[in-house]
Amino acid sequence: MGRFGSSGVLCLVTLVVLAGGRPARGDLDEPERSLRDRVYERRPAMVETLKRWVDINTGTWNTDGLERFASILGAELGELGFEVQSEDGVTLELPERSSARTGPLIVARRAGSAREEPGPRLLLIGHLDTVFEEDSPFQAFRLDPGDSHRAYGPGVVDMKGGLIVLFETLRALRESGDLDAASITVLLNSDEEIGSLGSRPRVEAEAQRADCGFVFESAHSSGALVRSRRGLGQFHLKVEGVAAHAGSAHREGRSAVRELAEKVVRLEKLSDYERGVTVNVGTVRGGTKRNIVPDNAEAWIDVRYDTPELGREIEAAVEKIAETAFVEGTRTQLWGTLHRPPKVATERVDALLDRHAEVGRDLGVMLPSSVHAGGGTDGSLTGAQGLPTLDSMGPRGGESHTEREFVWLPSLPERTALTAVFLRRLIRRASPGCARE
Repeated sequence: MGRFGSSGVLCLVTLVVLAGGRPARGDLDEPERSLRDRVYERRPAMVETLKRWVDINTGTWNTDGLERFASILGAELGELGFEVQSEDGVTLELPERSSARTGPLIVARRAGSAREEPGPRLLLIGHLDTVFEEDSPFQAFRLDPGDSHRAYGPGVVDMKGGLIVLFETLRALRESGDLDAASITVLLNSDEEIGSLGSRPRVEAEAQRADCGFVFESAHSSGALVRSRRGLGQFHLKVEGVAAHAGSAHREGRSAVRELAEKVVRLEKLSDYERGVTVNVGTVRGGTKRNIVPDNAEAWIDVRYDTPELGREIEAAVEKIAETAFVEGTRTQLWGTLHRPPKVATERVDALLDRHAEVGRDLGVMLPSSVHAGGGTDGSLTGAQGLPTLDSMGPRGGESHTEREFVWLPSLPERTALTAVFLRRLIRRASPGCARE
């Protein structure tokens, strides 16, 4: 719980609630104004729920925590009138983690029944897992004692804050009656932080069934939505050499560390900022003692690229470096995949962004121009399937994947109201970005 205690958290939550108001009234009709007001009235509940969710550890490999969290969210979806299906995770063969099993996946559906002509089929996506495992020192939600608008915690913005926006949006639309006019599928996976390696086929299949998609990752730190994203790849090199005494038999050894070092230099040189390519060797490990020629070394590599063609080019270059021996007598094994295609801006995505910005203006939320981002999301997978997708629908915050991760609390009701009114208009009015083709 930290140094605040439960009463301290509740007092600070009260301050947070009182500190923020509703945005100025714009061109909203009466049902939209009512919807907005109800969302802002739930701000205390949002903060309290976020604390409870953040305090449940859901690191990607914490199966017990993920199953507990999935059960909570599945029950909430059931209360919202969704038919909920929970699927067991899948087994993955990963370097250093043989027969690893991912956490559960939830697919929940709610078919609209209040209109003769069915509305658009909406796919809402989130993930349960965080990068912080059970042994991480970063485990609990806490409010900033010097800034009542800010809270810290593992996954507080990536993406338990996003899940708050998703669920509160559904709650608001149920109360306004708009869920009865929509066909909505919610997909929540547990392996997004490792690239959705197990759930990717399910994400892609659901994309084929929908008319437009929304992913509740955090918004850009400026508050802008993301228009396009770079593609991502992850690779692992494992080098085997020959151990020998560093003094009396150095000549007989075959250094796996030196072999890996030669490869690392060449891998890093593949980065080309002007072409939109970065290759980053993120972790390196090797050897056992300083006086032994190392017979083992390994590295994890992150690849980012702006076009599918660049991805294939860099993948081939990584494979060539891996298969080339620079130290005679060493062997290298390569594991890897391009796990996120680039998310390319399209006319339909731009139409959704324009509609979203219009709602923002009507709510008094002035959104900066959309941006191109280096990080990938499951929206990259749905976009590659031809589904127009907005994938930064969550709250504002920053420092994701670090012990400084924070969320700006006023953005919880702000982004919920924005999303609820936006989806309401998509459901009730024809939109060029979300229409059956």
